[in-house]
Amino acid sequence: MDQDELISALDAARFDKAATADLVRRLAEPGAAAVPGLLAVLHTVERHVFFALRDALRLIGPPAFDAALAARERAEDVPGRWELDHVLRAFDERCLDRYTAALGHPMEDVRRQALGGLENLGPAAAPAVLAVIPFLADRDRYVRHTATRTVRAIGPAAVPALGAVRRDGPGRLRRHALTALAVIGGEAALDERDVRAWERLVRIKVTEPDGVVHGDLPDHCWLAVPGETYEELFPAMGLHDRRPCTITMGLSAMGDDTATVTGEDGARRTAHRVFVTPELDGWRLVYADSLFHEEAWDHHDLVSRISARCGQAQFFYQDDHSDSMIWTLARGGEVHRGYWRYGEPEWTGEPMAWETPLTEGSPHDSGGPDHDEDPGASREWAVENAARALSLLPGDAGEETRVRGHGWLAVTRPGIGHGPFTGALRI
Repeated sequence: MDQDELISALDAARFDKAATADLVRRLAEPGAAAVPGLLAVLHTVERHVFFALRDALRLIGPPAFDAALAARERAEDVPGRWELDHVLRAFDERCLDRYTAALGHPMEDVRRQALGGLENLGPAAAPAVLAVIPFLADRDRYVRHTATRTVRAIGPAAVPALGAVRRDGPGRLRRHALTALAVIGGEAALDERDVRAWERLVRIKVTEPDGVVHGDLPDHCWLAVPGETYEELFPAMGLHDRRPCTITMGLSAMGDDTATVTGEDGARRTAHRVFVTPELDGWRLVYADSLFHEEAWDHHDLVSRISARCGQAQFFYQDDHSDSMIWTLARGGEVHRGYWRYGEPEWTGEPMAWETPLTEGSPHDSGGPDHDEDPGASREWAVENAARALSLLPGDAGEETRVRGHGWLAVTRPGIGHGPFTGALRI
């Protein structure tokens, strides 16, 4: 069978893994000679056939990488970009040197695919880690995220090289190596000297004005407590080992806010990291993404407990994907008012002064749910309306926001410190 016949046979073998694997092997047998024909049809075949052709190119190795890279350089505005990007990320360790070289390619998309390819190689990409780590500080957020995933995929295999850079240089890579070590193993991966250097830098940063740039603070899930009573939040939530942090540090910690730890009894338990912001217009906001998502469906107990210590507590949650929406106000240990779409009941308490009861207008004019039969319903069901009326909508924080103090990072289990949490904390 020639190449065209083998490609046609792939469609018929869609649900036969053994037959597909045999056809992939036969397509790769001619080596470099097979590459032009395979690349030419990538964007013309069904998706399952494409992935088989990608596997054939992977088997061919370096000659296929070189041809795919050349084709990608020509394919900026033509069909086939998506397919070539997938192919470029698919090669094995035989192309390690090519991936490393591609990190310096003038095309940003090619650099991204090289990072993705090294991520797929995992620990086998350890020799390339020093070429990867500068991307941890790239100006593009997506590139930084991909580089972080790549470093994490390489894992402990990169630690010796990173430690050598921390000790011996070159100086231009020392900061990136520190970030990479934190990504791989968190604080536990740092030696005593690096921990001291990090703590010293944090102490300097938290004494500087911590401006809030509009849109920096997430508005999908958070708590709010009064600034004057926020200290009671820590015992109310059972938080330990709190450390000063900047807003940037606190938000970056939410990217790796869960760790599994072993207790004295040998049992494995989950610990969470919690970020408390500086005081913003008189309020402290609390972020704990994983923890709050777990407690969203039982949040009345959480806000009641906190409000008993802090005077009041507010919980806000909205999920664009599921259309879920929650806002709750608790005072003195009891839930006072709230709305919970899909909850039973949806409304808690009576409308407050800032709300417009639905009885004063048509529910269909509000853009929200129809609650004709609920005497506690109001037109102010949206999280953003409630947050602005009760305290602060995070997305509104900006240059005019009054900022006092600094933020805190704390953990939900005693005696574990921050070492079990991986991920680099940006400051």
